[in-house]
Amino acid sequence: MNEKDQFGVHMLRSISERDWKVFRELRQTALERLCQKILDEAQREIARGEKTSHEKYLSLYERIQKRDNDIARGFNDFRRSTALTQIGIIHSMGLLTSEELQRFSTEVLQVIELYGPIPDA
Repeated sequence: MNEKDQFGVHMLRSISERDWKVFRELRQTALERLCQKILDEAQREIARGEKTSHEKYLSLYERIQKRDNDIARGFNDFRRSTALTQIGIIHSMGLLTSEELQRFSTEVLQVIELYGPIPDA
């Protein structure tokens, strides 16, 4: 199940049942956080007084397209075989707290750290 990568870290090929259950729960939380962040960004863009309505629309359209790509990278194609990559991407977007991350096994945390440092709980 494990193999060493070029950095000497044991890489998981699949996610354990325990970690899969944690991810299924935290995935929904992370998706809600990202969507709220996107909606907050949209509200700020709409509230900018120095732009015309058309400029606001174009800016908002561009932002939504970019953010839709973020949602796709982190949340589409939800399968056990993509879970480790998705956890890492979601972590790199700052959508999970250190306490939530600590719910994962040591093996998953090693993979997650490749996407960015894990703050202390």
